Amino acid sequence: MRSAVTSQSQRSGVALLLMLLLIVVFCTLIWLDPLALLGNKGTGKPWNEESRIVRDDKEVPRPGQQQPVISDNLQFNAKIAESTDGSGGITLYILPNGRIKGVWVGTYKPKPEVMWEVVSSHFEGNIDPSKIYSSEGSKDPTKLYFIGAGRFLIMETNWQTSVVRKGSGKLYVTGWLDGEYKAVGKVTITSDKENCVEYVWQGEGKKTSVVPELKKGPLGLF
Repeated sequence: MRSAVTSQSQRSGVALLLMLLLIVVFCTLIWLDPLALLGNKGTGKPWNEESRIVRDDKEVPRPGQQQPVISDNLQFNAKIAESTDGSGGITLYILPNGRIKGVWVGTYKPKPEVMWEVVSSHFEGNIDPSKIYSSEGSKDPTKLYFIGAGRFLIMETNWQTSVVRKGSGKLYVTGWLDGEYKAVGKVTITSDKENCVEYVWQGEGKKTSVVPELKKGPLGLF
């Protein structure tokens, strides 16, 4: 009788151990970094410019004489340029005090069989008049640079394997504003500051009297 009880206890212990192992594997899959599997698809490293982001207790420098004057709140509903890679963009606000903030939205297809849905995102930053636009050796001091940083949470679905998992990381929004208040820039997402994915966006600023407060995302990410 004692031998039968011992054998049953051993089987129960093995089953419990296997269940714990499955839970660990499942959690690992759920939080596996999806960007690392894609490799580096971006060319820039905006995290190297984090020093351009002005602290909340400091004043943002005013634009130069040739750069756009920001006397009203500007709202940009900027679309991602690569239409074949999903559908989405950013909502960006540039304020008269030089601060910027906004959210990244949409669904994206980093691979034909993979879909990303942006569950939540948030970025904040500021203009930086000291950075001068340069392209192919020529400079344009009339354009105004801005940079913002924040966090993102995405839900990734793989249609081939039927695996659904979450991914999170750092979000950067950078761009240039011209005299007609048209802006072009990039959304860069990264989980480890080694692998990253970039999306090019463009939009035109419109005056707005309403600038919403950006709420924190789920799971305390932001």
